[in-house]
Amino acid sequence: MAVDPAPCPTVPRADQPCFLVIARDIADAERAAQLRAEHLDGHLAHVETHWRRYLNAGPIREPGQTRLIGSTFLVFADDAAGARTLMQGDPYFTCGLYGAVEVFEQTVSIGRYLGGKIWESADAIRAKAAGG
Repeated sequence: MAVDPAPCPTVPRADQPCFLVIARDIADAERAAQLRAEHLDGHLAHVETHWRRYLNAGPIREPGQTRLIGSTFLVFADDAAGARTLMQGDPYFTCGLYGAVEVFEQTVSIGRYLGGKIWESADAIRAKAAGG
């Protein structure tokens, strides 16, 4: 992909916390594929119903491979419990497809979907970048 010579615009911060949910399939790949197929319609209905709560979501696989091994979700919620509640409405989470689920709060900072970056300058975020 070519480098875009245009400067990166500054955009407003998200008005709600965002959570990264990493869901890894159960170890039994055959059973995982079966569960994924059986519950696809319900999963799609859930994410389509709540699409405004998702910044991004999709399946993951090992680089260069085709077999799905889990999913990631960037979701807006008031807190981690709200993110987990949203996920528990998804049939993929309730059918036993995922063997491990991790939830992290994430600052949505820069990117194409965001439309730019949230900081004005490095000095404006230096303390937060150092953990403060």
